[in-house]
Amino acid sequence: METQDRHIPLRKCIICGRRFPKPELTRYVCSGGDTPQLIRDDKGTLPGRGFYVCFDEECGKRFPKYKGWRRKCQGGKHGK
Repeated sequence: METQDRHIPLRKCIICGRRFPKPELTRYVCSGGDTPQLIRDDKGTLPGRGFYVCFDEECGKRFPKYKGWRRKCQGGKHGK
C-alpha cells in the first residue's frame, strides 16, 4: 500500500506575508461586538475571521502595532 502525502494547508503571516504550513503559525480571531479585539486561538477552533502570525521574532515585535485587522474584522460594513 502506498503512503499518500497528506495535504497541509498553507496560511500567510499578516506581518511579513510569507506562507507557512498552518501548524507553524499562531492564529488570532476577532472577538466581534462593538469594540472588536483579537483573541489568541491556540486550538484553531474559535469561529470568526482568523489572522495568522509566524514565530519570527521581528513579526512578534511588529504584530502589536498592526492595526489592519480592525478593518478586516468589520466584514460587510464597507462604505459605512
